[in-house]
Amino acid sequence: MMGKNAAENTMDSQDTSKTIRQMDVDDIDRIMEIEKKSFVAPWSKRMFEETISSPIYRGLVIEHNHSISGYIIFYTVDVEAHIMNLAINPGERRQGYAQLLMNYALKFFRGKDISECYLEVREHNRDAQRLYKRFGFEVIGRRNKYYPETGEDALVMQLLF
Repeated sequence: MMGKNAAENTMDSQDTSKTIRQMDVDDIDRIMEIEKKSFVAPWSKRMFEETISSPIYRGLVIEHNHSISGYIIFYTVDVEAHIMNLAINPGERRQGYAQLLMNYALKFFRGKDISECYLEVREHNRDAQRLYKRFGFEVIGRRNKYYPETGEDALVMQLLF
């Protein structure tokens, strides 16, 4: 696992203020702030700690000027990837951070010979659905009442490489 200060990817040669790097334990407090602002039923601190220590999960953060703006968590098994969580700080949305994280994750998947990727998204989260569709994800199913805190259905989306 890379150290907190080691940048994995600079976004472009002109803007070195944005980087994507491996999530680590020192990031959890800031991630929890974003998580609580982003979701009705946020993950617990323990869930993030367990994810970071798991050999099949990967968590990435995107930083702007050395401050975490968002994160993505996914796992890979064999030829399959599953995006578990993607969130951007509400005050920094619509600035391309989610797109940068998705581009990075999909490039990572292709490099690992992943051939399919899945995720669940709230049926009323149209912004997230539009983002995923721009990357080629298609709705392949529905999980009824998947989100118990609201009773909302989840749309299952798939991307084949």
